[in-house]
Amino acid sequence: MIIRDALETDAQQIAAVHAANWRFFYRGALRDEFLDGDIVSERSAFWVKQLHSPRPNQHVIVAEKEDKIVGFACAYTNFDEQWGSLLDSLHVSQFMQRQGIGAKLLVAVAQYCKSDTASGGLFLWVVQSNLQAQRFYLALGAVNAGADSWAPPGGGYVPRYRFAWQSVSQLLHNAATHSSRPHKGTVL
Repeated sequence: MIIRDALETDAQQIAAVHAANWRFFYRGALRDEFLDGDIVSERSAFWVKQLHSPRPNQHVIVAEKEDKIVGFACAYTNFDEQWGSLLDSLHVSQFMQRQGIGAKLLVAVAQYCKSDTASGGLFLWVVQSNLQAQRFYLALGAVNAGADSWAPPGGGYVPRYRFAWQSVSQLLHNAATHSSRPHKGTVL
């Protein structure tokens, strides 16, 4: 498996992973009509735009195994004065989870953010019903730093939590310590 920068030509595969994960992990949070509809086309249009015209502070990476994208992450450095860089997306194909791919993507994002903003933090939003994701981030030292709601594509409002690390250096240290311990059912 390799971790590499995303290319414009990766948009369709990224969208397929994104849509499949939303359908699986966000069932009950997002509207069924949206999840059961043409979500792959909606996510494709989103990722084509993101990769064709990226913001200057955007960084998208993919995890690739045997020429197939099995995970991706998207971050925006220097996104928020208080919280630091934003991890906007981190998804691993549900059939490839618990193999350390998510942790590798998160570490790669943290390393990139550290090179751009050495003292800054990292944060993300997690849908409150996604307990697996919450356990994953908590295991790597994130703290639950508050809640709000998200207006997702397809309509409605979804409660979510902000998970944060005070610094990306802290996250990198936690990830290194965590990867050297034996895993006992931890989601990675």
